[in-house]
Amino acid sequence: LPPGRSYTILGGLPPEPTDENDTINQTQNSNPNNNAKIITTTLRHFQNRQIRLQTQSREKHTGRLSMAGTLWEAGPVLADYVTNPACPLHSFRRMRVHADSDGNVVLPAHPPTTVVELGSGVGLASMAAAFLGCRVFGTDGALSSVELLNENFGRYDGEFNEGAKPKGLLLKWGDSEAVRELIERELEGCFPDVVMASDVVYAHSAREELTKTIRELCPEGHLDGRVVVAHRWRVDPKGEEAFFKGFEDEFEVEEVPVELLPPD
Repeated sequence: LPPGRSYTILGGLPPEPTDENDTINQTQNSNPNNNAKIITTTLRHFQNRQIRLQTQSREKHTGRLSMAGTLWEAGPVLADYVTNPACPLHSFRRMRVHADSDGNVVLPAHPPTTVVELGSGVGLASMAAAFLGCRVFGTDGALSSVELLNENFGRYDGEFNEGAKPKGLLLKWGDSEAVRELIERELEGCFPDVVMASDVVYAHSAREELTKTIRELCPEGHLDGRVVVAHRWRVDPKGEEAFFKGFEDEFEVEEVPVELLPPD
């Protein structure tokens, strides 16, 4: 394929024996008695900085199970990759102090890399990118999940670089008009440098809409566009694999080597 858009897959999360109710059961049991709770996780590439995140087991406005309100396994993997000094993606590397091939110190670039995260959940990966200095828009398809996102972002208001505070926005997959509004109102008419997501492929019913939204945010001709997805094989490994293979004719697809993934 000619140089251009790339689709990066973070592996390292092997398949598990599971049934079709496994994902829902994990969500239902993550917060006993449906009480929200605060969890703590660590960004090892930021001096093992601890991040506190509010979770929820049910959507506040509908009472439905909140798939977005849980920190799923692939979320920390994506956050780790984004902030890894060895991350090869120029879009993230340009945002941190690093040495070039001649050993010269390179300061963070300006303007900042723009990032749209799909299905942001509790917002860990979006926050990791924002701590780098990226301009980040975390999105979700449920209003209470967006409120949860902004609540978690707000905990660290004073710790993001000027202009790099992440923003939580409502975006339903497959909604072309919502994608257009995001691009026009928030991205000043430009496509994002990076589209990223984690643990978003498990629901067969939403894959077509997710595919459509990824293509609209990183369309043909956006040669600098990058898509980064962290995934754990779950209920339907064959169907999940078909989802990724569906991009091979349009993107340069690569899987991240295991040495760039968290050790555990």
